[in-house]
Amino acid sequence: MDGVTMEFLTGPASALVLAITLLSGLYRLAAKYLPALIDRHIKLIDDMQESQKKINEKLDTVAVAVTQEHAAQNEAMRKAISGVHGRLNPIQDDVKEIKIKMGLSSLNTASESEL
Repeated sequence: MDGVTMEFLTGPASALVLAITLLSGLYRLAAKYLPALIDRHIKLIDDMQESQKKINEKLDTVAVAVTQEHAAQNEAMRKAISGVHGRLNPIQDDVKEIKIKMGLSSLNTASESEL
């Protein structure tokens, strides 16, 4: 091989040809595999969004159910307390009457004044 041929094979022209060949190969690989990878990635994101949407819907349903149950429990507790209050009022009068009959009313008023 003479010097011109050797210089052509190892010089800037061969580097340009090598770079174009490599870039062409990379472009072909990217054109072949990259769209499939992007489509698969987009499908995964869509699936994740759909599953998150279902989870949010279930959480909303649970939140409504818990709120209704809490309201029902509050109403039941309020009724129970009013029932206890209704039963204690007559007993309070009876206790006062018993204290008066036993002579304990003066002791009770003295202890209440100390508080």
